Amino acid sequence: MRHDAAVRIFVGFIVGVVAGLIFKALDWQGFIEASSLLGDLFLRALRMIVTPLIFSSLSLSVAQLGDIARLSRLGWWTVIYYLVTNAIAVTIGLTLVNLLQPGFGFTLAEGKPPELPPLQLKTLILNIVPANPIEALAKGEMLALIFLALLTGAVLLTAKETGEPVQQLLRSVLGLTMIVVHWLLTVAPFGVFGLAVRLSAEFGLSVFLPLAKYALTVVIGLAIHGLLVLPILARLFGQVSPFSYLRHFAPALLTAFSTSSSSATLPVTIECAEQAGIRSEVRNFVLPLGATINMDGTALYEAVAACFVAQAYGIQLSIPQQLLVFITANLAAIGAAGIPAGGLVTMPFVFQSVGLPLKGMAIILPIDRFLDMFRTTVNVMGDIVGCSVVQRFFVRANAIGETEVGSCSEGEGAKL
Repeated sequence: MRHDAAVRIFVGFIVGVVAGLIFKALDWQGFIEASSLLGDLFLRALRMIVTPLIFSSLSLSVAQLGDIARLSRLGWWTVIYYLVTNAIAVTIGLTLVNLLQPGFGFTLAEGKPPELPPLQLKTLILNIVPANPIEALAKGEMLALIFLALLTGAVLLTAKETGEPVQQLLRSVLGLTMIVVHWLLTVAPFGVFGLAVRLSAEFGLSVFLPLAKYALTVVIGLAIHGLLVLPILARLFGQVSPFSYLRHFAPALLTAFSTSSSSATLPVTIECAEQAGIRSEVRNFVLPLGATINMDGTALYEAVAACFVAQAYGIQLSIPQQLLVFITANLAAIGAAGIPAGGLVTMPFVFQSVGLPLKGMAIILPIDRFLDMFRTTVNVMGDIVGCSVVQRFFVRANAIGETEVGSCSEGEGAKL
């Protein structure tokens, strides 16, 4: 999403708010319903592409572990680092949203809050493995989608050359889905307009006031992760002076902030990593992989957004439901594309996992672009710190491996 596209979305929102207030004052219910239809179509289109996007992205991520395995310790240290930091980011987000509760104090629900499907541990476990995969996907059962995607990736990883045609098919599906994503972001101003009309007509301007508290919750979470957690990891496990190290990457961080795209920032990040003394095999592997699957900021953002909307509907998510948000936010971040608003596209995946109404996304759309700059910066910062952590363990592991090989050779020589 270029800067002008972000401006169009914001303008669409402002125009929608004003139009909704005018339509309500003039009692033009027909115009409100017609405008709302645009918003509903936009949300349905987002929901439409979630299944192919998440399925193809997660399947390919697992299938590509074959390449990681060939790189031995480098690959596995990278994957472990990314999974751990993503989990930490989501934990921070869930903790803050429960402490600050930005969504309570007003409600998006008219009358009784919507009932979410009950989650029991036995049912939760059984729903992971679908009896009918096609039916499960058609019904939007997110746990089943995750399981099928991971299973497909694992099979392709085992099949190797035999599964290459299927991998190519999934790459094509992912590529075609991304084309649709770009189209949807192009028409997003009209969808946002329709959603804003309905919100302002139904609830007035007061419905948007809690956005400041929501945005503050997200920014505080990103600040804790980016300015506290990641520097600590850089110091303890990367053995570098964190802020001195990050100064080498100032151009990459500024690029991430301005473009809101991890993929667009990648060339700058790789160049900065070279100047910072990161080994070529580390930077050329860790950074491209991170731009694809390491989205700490996005994972935190989606977890906070889901809980915020639940609170706005007067719903208190249970521990099992928040655990489900934790899981799906991590996986949605892996499935999100490294483009502006990539997290927005996968957010329905998190919402659907606990049964939240998708129209609740309307309230967070106006400031998505603003928060996107911050979360993308944290995404790239996570990749940068990952370089220092992985390089240290990779070099150390290789040194140990060379020592073991040398000892083994000496032993064999003695026997001879």
